[in-house]
Amino acid sequence: MMRYFLLFIFLVSFSNSFGQFAIVNDKDNLLNVREEATQNSKQIDKLHNGDLIYCFRNKGNWANIDYTKKNKELNGYIYKDKYILVSSFPSFKVSKKSVNSITLRKDSFEVTIFQSKFDKKKHKYKYVKNYPLQIELIDNKKYWGMDGGLPSTQFEKIIIKVGTKIISLPKIAVEGLYEPSIFNAEVNYDKSNNTIYIQTLNSDGAGSYLVLWKVTNGKYIDRLVAYGF
Repeated sequence: MMRYFLLFIFLVSFSNSFGQFAIVNDKDNLLNVREEATQNSKQIDKLHNGDLIYCFRNKGNWANIDYTKKNKELNGYIYKDKYILVSSFPSFKVSKKSVNSITLRKDSFEVTIFQSKFDKKKHKYKYVKNYPLQIELIDNKKYWGMDGGLPSTQFEKIIIKVGTKIISLPKIAVEGLYEPSIFNAEVNYDKSNNTIYIQTLNSDGAGSYLVLWKVTNGKYIDRLVAYGF
């Protein structure tokens, strides 16, 4: 038990020392992303309110961010007051744990995250050219949690209960996410937009990554994976 507690402390400290998940929040609902941390730098993209971003430490008045768009992983700079940290929203409390699940609650909301063993027989693999033991893709998709190795565990499913209503996140929400560390899960609720944010920091010791899921009005919207710290 102490080993898992120490791992939890390490993972949380590790995450916060590098950056945090956030959402775009601009009065014009259209945020300029710049190539460098200056007002005169080249504008490389635009983001809308509610878009998911991962913010690194501010550089003066600017925040360096990672985000994805059309399945492309992108990076740039935004002004420091144009986002809201997900952690600033009210958080859920852990209400129940089992060997392979954790449940967090707040008022009439309940989020349960399940993990399971990875069954290698149910998947297809593409290996790195010239490195036959290094896995490049699983089921023809990028994956997280292992540095080229075979996963041992996976996210099974995520269930949200709102009163008597049950919401199950679609399979695509957890695809490619391996070696979960579900017991460090955090859940935050943005009441004004009826949005639940679920995040975990996961690691097998090498392929560390964070994932954030966004669920609005009972519908899965998006996820963002941050890695390569």
